[in-house]
Amino acid sequence: MSTKLEDFTNLLLEWNCIHNLGGNLDKALIENYILDSIYPLDFIQPFSKCMDIGSGAGFPAIPLAIKNPDQEFFLVEPRKKRSAFLQYICTEIGLCNVVVCKKRIQDMDKAIRVDLITSRALMATKELIKLSGHFLEQDGYFLFYKGVKLEDEICCDIKKYPHNDQRIYFYERKEFCDF
Repeated sequence: MSTKLEDFTNLLLEWNCIHNLGGNLDKALIENYILDSIYPLDFIQPFSKCMDIGSGAGFPAIPLAIKNPDQEFFLVEPRKKRSAFLQYICTEIGLCNVVVCKKRIQDMDKAIRVDLITSRALMATKELIKLSGHFLEQDGYFLFYKGVKLEDEICCDIKKYPHNDQRIYFYERKEFCDF
């Protein structure tokens, strides 16, 4: 694991003990979350700007930003302690390609355009697409990290990539016409 990923792991463990950012985390679980976060890099299309909605404790955005230092990331996290943690992480490990937005997705600047939108177990897929689709470039795509109970949420043709105990769902922008 890279030094920045190790630093992220250690800082998350430290902060989680005090602020409960992600429940009962240990090093092995965080490393598993990191692997889940970067796994899609093997199959997703190249991107230049990514918006992660509900960034929480930093998954998948921080590992993706570490692995893609030339891409720009917008981390949308309205909760104060989580957004403070994300800003702290970016400062401490030198992630200059990340902008932490302490806002709800509904309050983000409508002029922002990205070619990748990610989210991990935040809300129903259809609602997430409805709230964020207007930020997506015409040839952009969604990458949602979801649990095993997602089958009821599927709202269109998708590519599924099972990985460990979660599912990663890949939606291309062109599959939607009602943004």
